Amino acid sequence: MTEKNNNPFDYKSYWENNYAQGGTSGSGSYGVLADFKAEIINDFIEEHGIQKVIEFGCGDGNQISLMKYGQYLGLDVANSSIDICAQRFAGDLTKSFLPYNPRHFVNHGFLSSELVVCLDVLYHITDNNDFRKTLDDIFSCQASFVILYTRITGANEPNVVPTIQDRDIMQHLEAYADYQVLSILEQKHKELSSASFIILKKNL
Repeated sequence: MTEKNNNPFDYKSYWENNYAQGGTSGSGSYGVLADFKAEIINDFIEEHGIQKVIEFGCGDGNQISLMKYGQYLGLDVANSSIDICAQRFAGDLTKSFLPYNPRHFVNHGFLSSELVVCLDVLYHITDNNDFRKTLDDIFSCQASFVILYTRITGANEPNVVPTIQDRDIMQHLEAYADYQVLSILEQKHKELSSASFIILKKNL
């Protein structure tokens, strides 16, 4: 699959500077959008009895505060995000945080969980190599379920803003033959966000 990366935007520096200067994870992690994500994921966790969760893109931690995670590991490309979350959840021994760099991450089953979530992250990865590696790393955790909350678009759609890189996510997911799409849940608040849920299940 060949995709041109015409977006020179440095997403890692952007998010590092954003959090370091007191910025947040954005409107998607607050208000009705955060409530929508929490409702879907918390119901899913309860339905499937999930305790152990790994998240790629923990952000400023506001979304995490709404989740009913048991044992949780949050990863993020912005070191300042890890600092914020470590301070915010300093008294919560169920939550751990680590910096993440797709170019320096090798996981052959050591990190594993029942569920991996990646919310409002994939379309912000403007580097194609990092995007593909992040997907590889998500599925390297061998979770029973993977929940992606992202834009479902074609590969050639024009980018809305420099911070967004659209791709054909469904085509990319075909590379992970051990998983099947369990369901797609469309955005409840379409006037506020174009992201929807893709829920995948590992084949037995």
